[in-house]
Amino acid sequence: MTTPSNTTGTGGNPGSSNRKYDYMQLLSEFSLVLRDFKWMDNAACRGRTDIDFFPEEAFNTEAPKAVAICGTCPVKEDCLEFAVENNVHYGIWGGMNYPQRKRYWRSRLQTDNLLR
Repeated sequence: MTTPSNTTGTGGNPGSSNRKYDYMQLLSEFSLVLRDFKWMDNAACRGRTDIDFFPEEAFNTEAPKAVAICGTCPVKEDCLEFAVENNVHYGIWGGMNYPQRKRYWRSRLQTDNLLR
């Protein structure tokens, strides 16, 4: 599981603190397998501090807003692949929360096994 090594104290959520964060800057806190960040330059969420992409619950009031941003993103597939390959358990990535990414990964493995 990929987890932050230096937590922000808010987990990306305003919670008890009204401090907002830069979604992409938060990545520097994770121990990652894939470290190619070039695709992130074109991410629709880049620099967005008005929407919480790391809700405490898989889908709270902020999650639909985050997913809507993902729907407009030109690098949505790269984002999803990044989260799946790095086994990121937190946040909305490629328009999916962690349980959705797990189902996506399992489905992909089953398809790959059928093609062999």
